[in-house]
Amino acid sequence: MSLPIPKIDDLTYDRLVTEVRSLIPRYFPAWTDHNPSDPGITLLELFAFLAETVSYQLDRVPERTLEKFARLAGEERIPGEPVDATLRRAIEGLEVRLRAITAREYADIARGAVAGIARAAAVVQVTGVTNLYPDEQIVKVVIVPDDPADPAPVPTPAQRQVVFEALRSRAPITTRVQVVSPDCTGVDIAMAVIRNPADRIPGEGVKGAVEQAVRAFLGPLAGGTEGEGWEFGRPVFRSELYQLIEGVKGVDHVRRLLLNGSEGTAGIPLTSPTSLVHLVALDVVVTDR
Repeated sequence: MSLPIPKIDDLTYDRLVTEVRSLIPRYFPAWTDHNPSDPGITLLELFAFLAETVSYQLDRVPERTLEKFARLAGEERIPGEPVDATLRRAIEGLEVRLRAITAREYADIARGAVAGIARAAAVVQVTGVTNLYPDEQIVKVVIVPDDPADPAPVPTPAQRQVVFEALRSRAPITTRVQVVSPDCTGVDIAMAVIRNPADRIPGEGVKGAVEQAVRAFLGPLAGGTEGEGWEFGRPVFRSELYQLIEGVKGVDHVRRLLLNGSEGTAGIPLTSPTSLVHLVALDVVVTDR
């Protein structure tokens, strides 16, 4: 959300004259002649006119100034082109990622390097080496292909190579870059769900809705709390699954929930910061009590 642009030229001549004239009795009680013929009132009106003029000019940016702004960004105005179009081209040019410095820039370049990449993330792996300072650092860029049908999508070697070449040409010369596939942490979920008879949804319908909700929530492309794919390295928490399942229409409550065969664990940690969830098995049993 962009910040609202303040309106600077909201001071009008009449408003300035009225406000200043109302202050005369307070600060100059001996000044009793407030008619336009009075020299003081004439000066007051003159300064109000000048203040309104300056205020109006402050809220206006001439086209020649906008052209200079665009030129600073590397864009020249084409003869006859509207200045808004010139500024638009300048802003679009500033948004182009020419160098990979931050983690977001690595991810943005990776997503745009080749077709078919839905997600990307960059993490720095630090490895301590004896008698070597500083520690060895490698920027690992994990990419996820756009394959909604695959619960654990893996990029092809060709996709990884193209992304690597794009990053190597834009990263600092001393940076070591690796383009990797996401790790997949296997998760086995089993649950017993009590149906809510008031919703009048049959058991099979409730079971299908629960399975669909869980698979969507843990999905690599459209899952997670924001619906943009499961966050890399984020654990699977029991409390979130309870909230998700009991929010499905037709479910009264969850009687039992097993994560990788355990009923007491609070969650399942993922194997690495570049790991996603791979739902190996999902067993849902729906009963009326």
